[in-house]
Amino acid sequence: MKLVLSLHIISVLLACSLPLRAQQQKVRLSGTVTSTEKEAIEFASVVLKGTNLGAVADVNGQFSFTAPAGKYTLTVRSLGYQTVEKSVSLTGSEQVVHITLEAISEKLDEVIVTGKSAAQQVNESAFNVVAINAKAFHNTTLDLAHALDRISGARIRETGGVGSSAEFSLNGFSGRHVKFFLDGVPMEGFGSAFQINNIPVNLAERVEVYKGVVPVSFGSDALGGAVNIVTGQGRRTFVDASYSFGSFNTHRSYVNARYTTEKGLTLQINAFQNYSDNNYQIYTPVLDLETLVFSPDEKKVRRFHDNYHNETLIVKAGVVGKKFADRLLFGITLGRDRADIQNSNIQKIVFGQRFRQGTTVMPSVQYSKKNLFTKGLDLNVTANINLGYSQNVDTASRQYNWYGDYREVSRKGEVNYSLAKYYNNNGSLTAGLAYRLNDRHHFSFNDVVTTFDRTSRNSVAMTGTVNATDTFPKITVKNVAGLGYRFDYDEHWNVSLFGKHYLQYTKGPKNVSTATNSYNYQLFSSTFTTTGYGAATTYFLKDLQFKLSYEKTYRLPTANELFGNEDLEKSNAVLNPEHSDNFNFNLSYNKRFGKHHSVYADAGFLYRDIRDYIRRVVESMHNTAAYENHGHVRNIGYTGEVRYSYGRLLTVGGNVTYQNLRNREKYRSSGSSVLSTIYDSRVPNTPYLYGNGDISLFLARVGRKENSLHFGYNTLYVYRFPLRWGVNGAYDSKDMIPTQFSHDISLTYSLQNGKYALSLECRNLTDERLYDNFSLQKPGRSVSAKVRYFFSK
Repeated sequence: MKLVLSLHIISVLLACSLPLRAQQQKVRLSGTVTSTEKEAIEFASVVLKGTNLGAVADVNGQFSFTAPAGKYTLTVRSLGYQTVEKSVSLTGSEQVVHITLEAISEKLDEVIVTGKSAAQQVNESAFNVVAINAKAFHNTTLDLAHALDRISGARIRETGGVGSSAEFSLNGFSGRHVKFFLDGVPMEGFGSAFQINNIPVNLAERVEVYKGVVPVSFGSDALGGAVNIVTGQGRRTFVDASYSFGSFNTHRSYVNARYTTEKGLTLQINAFQNYSDNNYQIYTPVLDLETLVFSPDEKKVRRFHDNYHNETLIVKAGVVGKKFADRLLFGITLGRDRADIQNSNIQKIVFGQRFRQGTTVMPSVQYSKKNLFTKGLDLNVTANINLGYSQNVDTASRQYNWYGDYREVSRKGEVNYSLAKYYNNNGSLTAGLAYRLNDRHHFSFNDVVTTFDRTSRNSVAMTGTVNATDTFPKITVKNVAGLGYRFDYDEHWNVSLFGKHYLQYTKGPKNVSTATNSYNYQLFSSTFTTTGYGAATTYFLKDLQFKLSYEKTYRLPTANELFGNEDLEKSNAVLNPEHSDNFNFNLSYNKRFGKHHSVYADAGFLYRDIRDYIRRVVESMHNTAAYENHGHVRNIGYTGEVRYSYGRLLTVGGNVTYQNLRNREKYRSSGSSVLSTIYDSRVPNTPYLYGNGDISLFLARVGRKENSLHFGYNTLYVYRFPLRWGVNGAYDSKDMIPTQFSHDISLTYSLQNGKYALSLECRNLTDERLYDNFSLQKPGRSVSAKVRYFFSK
């Protein structure tokens, strides 16, 4: 019945969206886009002004598309180059033009644009997607996580300072509900040294955020959306280097360099590091080591065991622009990180010697070829495997309090005695085919296989239940295959249809004991398989764009949810996949008035009906956390954004998100007639009302003609939300994460058209107490400075 209803909905989408328009004579417009140095500029946007007709230049700078006969203004754009406009008259069957772009400063006109790519083609996408032009943040000290924090509907939730655990929330879905990709490759197995809150924003050229329905091209099992980090894929030779220093003895450095010969040989190097003492002050109850009683009031103390550092090196070498391959790269990612563990999931429980560390050793290969065997057939293949390890070290026979004092105890380990190393062998293989039959019909197929196989080596004897499962294999294999079709009726309307096939095999320990706090593990294996489907459509009406999408989707449990992290995150290998019916509707308005004024507005509605919802639960007795299925959850949400720009001088904008994520499990258990006391309560530990605003002021020719000054202000607001379920609609005020209102400011002076840049920043200007998770306080006011050098030819 649901399948019939969903197919009926899709047919209604198609029928309601189909405009009746007369056909016109078509002319093919083709050509090349090159720099003043005669170098091909790939991914340049080539569009006919005032229309949504255009193309994206390939790796050889070539483009081709068709349009009705007539006179137009051709607009060509590429990040880092001046925009060129050229009058063209389309007659006959084909016309060829050649465009030359001149390099400019790295500063961009706008911080946020809509779209799934850097090209104007983005407006043709039926998916609800927003992209950050990451280059606008390259002079700041932001990491990728905090850049994403400025998108409507998005929140980054951290447990502390630099290097702490971070969770990305998008329209009420967090953690593994939202999938991350690096140039279309799943990031699940990249290791702790390569996470969104320790990756500098300079690594990315842009970041695409898909809210809800995710294109087949990602082969994703995402339930709440996806984030694709797009790095520079051009052929330019350049060097981008920066260093920053800030409060709490925080140091960050970054180098990104690429060299490409005329024959197409290329070498790319990315290296970055982060270091911080994280010794900021917090407020918390303090344990009396003699009476073993916590103080009734909160004390102001300083974190004393929270040092963090990571170092990562990414090297890629190969060829570009060859007949047999547009891009063939072999790479290696090497990384390591070490983090002191200052406290448990409840802040008052403090440690003094525990720490974790890990490595990333990940070889990779990437191959892409356009027009493979026949015109219009494109192939992309990527593969990688991470052979690194993670280790939890807990050997001290001590109990600490927040003053740094301790008492000797008889047990070994502050929680569980461990020197365990866990080798999480993560592999990923992605293959995608795209075929353009003609200007109207597009087909795509994508297949992603990910593998996980954990082995452990503990040099001390197993103690407690945390290590009781060490001898069991922990294996999971996922395969998500998708087939898609897009129909472009004309420049005003297009529709996409797609289907996905999901498969997951899991093998690991299962607790078969029915007694409370009793453990009896046995080897367990299961195989899950199913299909999903969906449709998305968009229609343009002058300056308005309408988007509507539906998807029946599944989200397969991740390795961390199934097997924990062998420390404070416990395993649950019997988790069921989540499944959901997702609807999205968006209306956007984009209008330029005169030469300088432009306005952008967007309003969105989302509906999610989720079964077997997976949520993280903190267990207060042992201060651990685990994931569990919760029967039925429904989310109805609204997002809004408004942005005004006056040329490059001024940009003012803001966004707000409201989401009503509620428990819809009416009875206490399956088959029971007893009503649940938490029926229709908000899902706990999830923000439901939040937003941010920003002001950007850009002054050109400050001091010298090629120098500029940029001032930025950003504010973040999060309304209070409950930690636990509300019983019969009532909430305990002691279990509320408080309302938060923070402010950040920045000042950047750019010299010689962006070759050099000096920046000053202050985060949490008013030194507010900030919490993303209950009782886990984030840093107070911090100040940082950054210097950057950029060279390109």
